[in-house]
Amino acid sequence: MRNIGTETKVGIFLVLGIIALTYFTVRVGNIPIREMGYRVFAQVESAAGLVKNSPVRIAGVEVGKVESIVLDGTKAKVTLQMPKNVKLPAGSKVYVKSAGLLGEKYIDIAPGPGPEFVKADGLVEEGGPAVDVDRVLTQLSAIGGDIQAVTHSLKSAFGGEKGGKSIQEMVANTEKTMANLQNITQTIERGEGTFGKLVKDEKLYREVQETVGNLKQTASSLNQVALSVEKGEGTLGKLVRDEALYREAKETVTSLSQVAKSIEKGEGTLGKLVKDEALYEQTKATMEEAKQTFANLKQMTDSIEKGEGTLGKLVKDEALYTQTKETMEEAKQTLAALNKVSQQIEKGEGTLGKLVKDEALYEDTRRAVKAVTKAAEGLDETTPVTVLGVVLGAVLAR
Repeated sequence: MRNIGTETKVGIFLVLGIIALTYFTVRVGNIPIREMGYRVFAQVESAAGLVKNSPVRIAGVEVGKVESIVLDGTKAKVTLQMPKNVKLPAGSKVYVKSAGLLGEKYIDIAPGPGPEFVKADGLVEEGGPAVDVDRVLTQLSAIGGDIQAVTHSLKSAFGGEKGGKSIQEMVANTEKTMANLQNITQTIERGEGTFGKLVKDEKLYREVQETVGNLKQTASSLNQVALSVEKGEGTLGKLVRDEALYREAKETVTSLSQVAKSIEKGEGTLGKLVKDEALYEQTKATMEEAKQTFANLKQMTDSIEKGEGTLGKLVKDEALYTQTKETMEEAKQTLAALNKVSQQIEKGEGTLGKLVKDEALYEDTRRAVKAVTKAAEGLDETTPVTVLGVVLGAVLAR
């Protein structure tokens, strides 16, 4: 085998050194190497902190690189280099995130629902604005100022001897409050006091339980009623579900609307009553007369209340009241006597009672009347004296 010359060895060593230098330069400098894949674009509100070759991650796994960042109108247009084996479902969202508070920025992609995929040179929408570190630091600075102001106020309020006394008073008041709460709790536990009785009263508990049971039954009944109404059962259900009733109600409303329009135009009897100015004036005059009449009545009632005039004297005269009372007593006694006489007559006592209750006298009177009638028929020309004699004779014969 022929020996390799010195020049050849130097050349091979030089080539290997160049290859190694190129490799380490790419690795250390993060220089991208052109890979086979596809590009997608994203428009974000702010690309602050995002640079070329920033990583693109899905679920925390780096899958691509940021190829370029340019301004597109008022937004930043970011070109993402994605490998062929990574498919982005349609509806995916892009977020600019930071690896820590002051860490590097990267693109995080939240996969969409699909089922289609984003095509090459397609657009992926931004899911939300990026967190601005400067704005966060500004807000933290403002919050720190507020906290400093609060601590300064607390220091002013509770610092020094006066503040110490205030804290001691607060602690003492807190201890008293806790002691009072403990006493109240023990009182309630023993069933003392109003609240304690409410808590410990078994009867009240049973009543509440019964009330809850009744409410449940009522709710169940209402639910059944609602279901019946929904099905159109029963009177209420028919009222709710009856289309004919709905149409009639609609027609009624339409008719009422027409009537209202007619009244507004002054048509018909009711319209004339509403719109007739003469009727309004007559009504107004009538109201004035009624007002005057009520005023006169009030004046009359005032006079009566004062005892003026005949009616007032009748109402207010004590002597007349006494006389009326005495008359009522006499009338009461008279009615009692009449009642007694009527009871005696009913029993057949006394002369009038015998006349009313005596059957024999009733028969005699009846026969006498018949005799008189017969004598009157037979003796047309007999004098009244003769007739009277016949009647008296009949009576005496009895």
